[in-house]
Amino acid sequence: MANEIYTISHQDMSWRGHPYRVFMAMPRLGQTRQDNMTALYILDGNAQFPLAVNAVLAHWTPLPQADKATQATELPVIVGLGYPEDKAYPLAARTRDYTYAAPGEAFAAGGGAADFYDFLRYKVRPYIHRQLTTDPDRQILAGHSFGGLFALYVLLNHPDAFDNYVIGSPSLWWGNGAIVSGADGRAPSILGQKKTMSEEEIVESGRRTAVSGRRAAGSDTAAATVGNTYPVVGKNTRVTILQGEYEENPKADPAMTPERLARMAQRRSPINARSLDRWLQAQGVHSEFTLVERSGHGGVIPATISAAVRDALKQQGR
Repeated sequence: MANEIYTISHQDMSWRGHPYRVFMAMPRLGQTRQDNMTALYILDGNAQFPLAVNAVLAHWTPLPQADKATQATELPVIVGLGYPEDKAYPLAARTRDYTYAAPGEAFAAGGGAADFYDFLRYKVRPYIHRQLTTDPDRQILAGHSFGGLFALYVLLNHPDAFDNYVIGSPSLWWGNGAIVSGADGRAPSILGQKKTMSEEEIVESGRRTAVSGRRAAGSDTAAATVGNTYPVVGKNTRVTILQGEYEENPKADPAMTPERLARMAQRRSPINARSLDRWLQAQGVHSEFTLVERSGHGGVIPATISAAVRDALKQQGR
């Protein structure tokens, strides 16, 4: 069924010495050419790209009495960001790419989030845009665990890169929770700060549509000049955060062991996902929280993908 509505392929790429595999599901539009398609970007693409495609089939209701090409106009583009490996979750690569730089030996294997963001923005998104014109205002980023942490990193550092963020069970413990310092009220809030644009960013903001598929600064952000500041999060940005019931309350998990509980206690963060949602809302961000009942960390993956796919279908069908 998926092959009837999607052309599914992959493209191997490299960025700053690291190999990647980009999985793509492009709607079979035929002669019914349509611009401004919604694009859903899924992290951990080796494992979660096929789950996302299957989720589309589960949630999508085809137009009655319409040919396949017309039906395909209601489908989003799906992009899975993965690696040319057989492993579903290549641990070393995803640790490097999805985490921000943090002090301490425990976090030495990470720190590549800035480079991976550049890969996504300057190489992947322009490539996708050339294959099938995507709407700069209908771009969704979804990730779970380390992938959720990376989605949060992009939200806080490059909030205009995507319109919607779906963040499942983010690894807030990374860097001892430094990415959300201030979320507990003890330090200045990251989202409350203004950011000064560098000269390079200003040049880039003028060509966002051509390079990365995002529109230039307009209704949601003030026109920028060197030294000026701009709002960190646009008023139309939407965030969905998910966490498992047993992540929030590990002792309620019937499969929990003392050893696992001790390991979880070592991964400290100033807040959990529910508190992150409240923190974002306090900063004026349109954020929603979903508690996935009777689920632990891994059990949140299907719910994260379903939320992202439903969002993408809604945007494409509007």
